[in-house]
Amino acid sequence: MVLGPRSPFEFLPFVSLPEVHHLGHTFLAKGEAAFQFGALIADGVRGAREKLLPAPIAAGVAFHRQIDWQTDRHPAFRQARALLRPALGRYAGVFVDLWLDATLGENWSALSAFPLPTFIEALQEAIRAYRHYGPPTWEAFFRAATETDLFYRFASYEGMSKHIYDFISRRHLPLSPALVVHTLHACQSQLESLLMAFWQEARHWQPPTPPPHPASPPDS
Repeated sequence: MVLGPRSPFEFLPFVSLPEVHHLGHTFLAKGEAAFQFGALIADGVRGAREKLLPAPIAAGVAFHRQIDWQTDRHPAFRQARALLRPALGRYAGVFVDLWLDATLGENWSALSAFPLPTFIEALQEAIRAYRHYGPPTWEAFFRAATETDLFYRFASYEGMSKHIYDFISRRHLPLSPALVVHTLHACQSQLESLLMAFWQEARHWQPPTPPPHPASPPDS
């Protein structure tokens, strides 16, 4: 199915952008608050800053990257990306990532034992507790995440549709926000089926088990 004019970027390599899919990454990062915070900030920490992170936050960062790797290779994600590619070209995967959050939020009660408000309140508390470990350039995001309804906007099709306009503007993407939102809604029934199949599997993903510490030598 082709929705309107084909994208001039249709046959270029896919791009991925950092700092998306926040709700999904933290949903999958089950565990202590520091681990969840690490999964949130992974796209913003590299090099020296990453080396200074406490172990639980660093583990969350590593888990975020594992999730990215698995997501990019998941059949449902790839089918959803292919569905959007004629209209959105190489940026199709970026908007599948964003729509994953909206699909998660819209179907939250089917995927989580915890109410969405409880989850978001705990996530906001984690940000308040550990934000000093986050990248300084994320301060505006941290304020929005803790002082506004940002995560609730991510968690609905209506809210994410509005967010996409701002997202495209801030990233200076060569796309019409109206076209992107129209494409997502036109493909909604197929997208929801694919992305729910993804979430039904992904919610069971676990971080790798760390190798056991070598046994201490017996006392002589």
